[in-house]
Amino acid sequence: MAKRSLPPAKRSLPPGAAGKTFKVRDRLDVLAPRQALTSLAAELGFNRRAQAELAIVVSELTSNIVKYGVRGSIELAPIEDAQHGLGVVIVAHDVGAPFRDLGMALQDGCDDRGPIDPKDLLKRDGLGIGLGAVVRLTHGFNVEYQPQGKAIRVVRYLRAPRTRRSIVPL
Repeated sequence: MAKRSLPPAKRSLPPGAAGKTFKVRDRLDVLAPRQALTSLAAELGFNRRAQAELAIVVSELTSNIVKYGVRGSIELAPIEDAQHGLGVVIVAHDVGAPFRDLGMALQDGCDDRGPIDPKDLLKRDGLGIGLGAVVRLTHGFNVEYQPQGKAIRVVRYLRAPRTRRSIVPL
C-alpha cells in the first residue's frame, strides 16, 4: 500500500498568544525583547534561521532606540493575516528626532545624512547597515512620525509573500 502525503496543516495563532511591550532605556534592554521574540517565533513555527534573523531585527531596532531615539519601547505581537498567514509584528517607538532622509538611512554604509566617512566608522557604534538589514530580513517596513518621535513597524511572515518589503500600515 503506497503512502499518501497529507497537505500541511494550516497553522493558526496559538491559544493565548498575545503581544508584549518592553521599555527601552539602555543597552541591556535589548535582551528581554530578543528572548521574547525568539520564543514567540519558535511557538509560531519559524525555523531556527528565521528566529535568528528576527533576533537581529529586534536587536537592531532596540539598539537604535538607545543610540538615536533616547528612549522608547518595543512591541511584539503575533499576527494572522488572511492573505499571508501567520507572522510576527515588531513596533519600535522612540522619542528621537525624525529621519532627515529615510531613503539614505536604509542604504548600507549611510546614515540619515549620507554616506558615512570610513575614518568615522571606528568612532561610531555601528557600520550604518542596520536599518537596511531590518528591511532585508522582514516582509514589511513602515515608519510613522508622531508628535513625540516615531514608530517603525516591521512584519515577518512564516511563509514569505510573493512581494517583499511592502509598506505595512501601523
